[in-house]
Amino acid sequence: MGAFDLTIGPELVASGLNLYLYGVVSFQYLAYKTTKFNDPIWVRAIVAILFVIDTSQTIAELYIVWFHAVENFTNPSVIIKRIWAGPLISVGTAVSSFLVQGFLISRLWRLTRQHWLCTFLIFIAFGAALVGIANAVRTYTLTDITQIAALVPMAIVWLIIQVVIDITIAAVLCRALWPSKTGFTKTNTIVNRCIRAAIQSGLLCSLFAIGNLLVFVLRPRTYLYTIFKWPLGRIYSNALLYTLLARKVLAGIAQETADVRESEPNSFAMTSQISPIQVHKETVTESKAANGHGKPSLDRYIVFPPPQSTVTL
Repeated sequence: MGAFDLTIGPELVASGLNLYLYGVVSFQYLAYKTTKFNDPIWVRAIVAILFVIDTSQTIAELYIVWFHAVENFTNPSVIIKRIWAGPLISVGTAVSSFLVQGFLISRLWRLTRQHWLCTFLIFIAFGAALVGIANAVRTYTLTDITQIAALVPMAIVWLIIQVVIDITIAAVLCRALWPSKTGFTKTNTIVNRCIRAAIQSGLLCSLFAIGNLLVFVLRPRTYLYTIFKWPLGRIYSNALLYTLLARKVLAGIAQETADVRESEPNSFAMTSQISPIQVHKETVTESKAANGHGKPSLDRYIVFPPPQSTVTL
């Protein structure tokens, strides 16, 4: 094994993975900016803040690699020294995770109206962010990675809470969305995509957090943990942007439903302003009449502006 296989090597891998993910989320940021969504200002503010954090973290990570592999190429002893940019990455990840989790919890509240659960989750998410920031601040008191064992207990608490919150949000969203399925193919497609988005976001964030936790605990005096830690902020940003951009696809699916029904024979059409979610409400009403009980309404989860369309009654 080479002298830098557990230090500069993992940093190069982590930097390359992070750059790839930064490219992905940058495309998503551009797509969100150029798509006309009628989102409230707080949602647009979260997206803008995440973009600033992602860009700042990517620059900081590139600086760390440059500092170790280029600027101090002939001075390998600096590899074990703490760099000011390292704790900033931890702070950015803590803030990004809280913003994304807060957004998903707000969507969960719109769908389920479970005030106690959503309030509990938002307080836990806020506490996890504070623990992550405190852990980053404590990093500034260290001089080199030989002292990093002092950070392990706080890092364990932070990352375990992160995993629990991510899995809980994904599980509750899936449980709330599943009863919305009906006998209509297009409605089921919309519900399935929402469920898939919830599972993907929760699972991917949890996997990276678990990987970060295991490597940090098992090999604390190496930089192997950077492979999971550095891209984690981009994983959270991707989860948020995927959820926001998916509305355009779902609106197109719902619009196709209206177009197909418009072409049915022996029917008459009228022009009205109707949102795709109202198509779902119609199917839920039919189902309710059949089985005697209602189902959760997706209009609390997917919010996009209503287009002008011709619908057959």
